[in-house]
Amino acid sequence: MGLSLVSKRKGRFWLLLVVAIGLGFGAAFFLGKLFFPRPEPVGPSSRVSNSIPVREAITRKVHLYFANRRGNYLQAEERKIVAAETISAIEAIITALLEGPDNPKLVSTIPAGSKLLHTFITDDGTAYVDFNPELSLLHPGGVTAERLTIYAIVNSLVLNLDSVERVQLLLEGKPAPTLAGHLDIRLARTANLLIVR
Repeated sequence: MGLSLVSKRKGRFWLLLVVAIGLGFGAAFFLGKLFFPRPEPVGPSSRVSNSIPVREAITRKVHLYFANRRGNYLQAEERKIVAAETISAIEAIITALLEGPDNPKLVSTIPAGSKLLHTFITDDGTAYVDFNPELSLLHPGGVTAERLTIYAIVNSLVLNLDSVERVQLLLEGKPAPTLAGHLDIRLARTANLLIVR
């Protein structure tokens, strides 16, 4: 009888020991999950909270300004450009102006051979648009022709882009006194709707 009682006590002891060890492992596992969570795997599906957003190019509807056949006013021609931000939109608009109008009743005010070299915009909304010297050297001249060239560029940028308030024309990185001897272009200009029909 004494032996069976001892063996029963030993059996209970081992059972309690196994249960206690199991509870200990369970508690350790739970506390480990609570205080030391596993990091998320880095992969295509993981999200990085401080990543820099990439702006996608969007299609914008713009109005480009060209001269009528008689060359006495500007007229808008609707066009679509693809751009992600202001600088790329400025470049796309100037490129489209250089390519000329689709409407056969309109003509470009920018001399053939002109090229856009650089562009940038300041915090106050001034867009600097830098052309090669041909914009001036090949210009036909005359007050009206110069005015149409200046405002074809200025209006096309200011009236289409909210962040552009004014435009400064540059030739090879420097302000020029005039395009062809008449209108002062040393200062940035805002849009002019008085010569648009």
